[in-house]
Amino acid sequence: MTGESTETQLERLQPEAGAGIFVRFVKGERAGRRNVYFGYGFAILAAVISGVSVYVNSLGVKTFSDPVLYTALKDGVVGIILFVPLMVSPGWRAEYRRVDARTWAWMIALALTGGSIPFALFFSGLKLTTAATGAVLNHFQFVLVAIFAVIFLKERIRPALWAGFAVLLVGTMLGTNLGALKWNEGAVLILASTVLFAIDFVIAKHLLKGLSTLMVMTARMSLGTAMLFVYLAAIGHLGQVAHLTAPQMQFVLVTGLILLAFVVCTFTAIRHASVSAVLAIGAASPIITTLLQVGAGGKIKLAPADTVGLVVLAVSVIAILVIGIRQDSRQAPTPAVSASVPA
Repeated sequence: MTGESTETQLERLQPEAGAGIFVRFVKGERAGRRNVYFGYGFAILAAVISGVSVYVNSLGVKTFSDPVLYTALKDGVVGIILFVPLMVSPGWRAEYRRVDARTWAWMIALALTGGSIPFALFFSGLKLTTAATGAVLNHFQFVLVAIFAVIFLKERIRPALWAGFAVLLVGTMLGTNLGALKWNEGAVLILASTVLFAIDFVIAKHLLKGLSTLMVMTARMSLGTAMLFVYLAAIGHLGQVAHLTAPQMQFVLVTGLILLAFVVCTFTAIRHASVSAVLAIGAASPIITTLLQVGAGGKIKLAPADTVGLVVLAVSVIAILVIGIRQDSRQAPTPAVSASVPA
């Protein structure tokens, strides 16, 4: 017997890199402990950043003829930045050397379901159907995440939280022009991308039980971006990179940095809080986007249904935030002590 407490032994066993990206700044990040308030705080930040991102990307994507190329380039900014610590830090590289084959398979699956395939599916589908159809199908993402989290992560969701999800879904649908919906092969592609994105977040939560936040983010963004570039090369669009204009490069850099902030906030939130609640809170991002659209040009007028929808979104997200914090606070955290993720 060494006289050490269990908590001290876990901190000694758990490599610092594997405890979380903010391990040196936040005590709750050490030894795999969860900080519920920390997680939900970052979930709110992620929702705000997402709202800003949608607005800025709506401007940036218009400067590109190929939206998949635009996505690959801005994702590449994130992938390169996240890869830097692994290049300069022996501690981070050591974590990769400890990863077993099964965990590598999970990380590749993460890159496929979140960093590459769904983007190609979404933009290909959007060419064949309407924007309204894409938005409606995308709204179901947090519902799918909740269902998958219950089935595969054994996440316990209280009835009150399910009620909050239902109200939130209603809020996202209010103001939608049902006549603009077009159910065709494009809608099928977008639905497939929505399902894959939902699976991606569940895999991320699974991996974050035993790996560092940085490692999981890098696997998703760096490997995923590489896969997107392979896809672009296969369809013959990679050569367009050599002809980028200054405005295009500026948008790629700005939106890439915004995406980096979103990924850091989202994955940190998922690590500390319920993945279903985090994604539900993210569904409030249209509030920020709408406010930016109204404030920027002044040409957009909100219909009464839109205003009601935004109010319902805000109220339901606040309710989910309160219920989620209470629910997660009652669940005992499980410290992570290995770089290998259980099956």
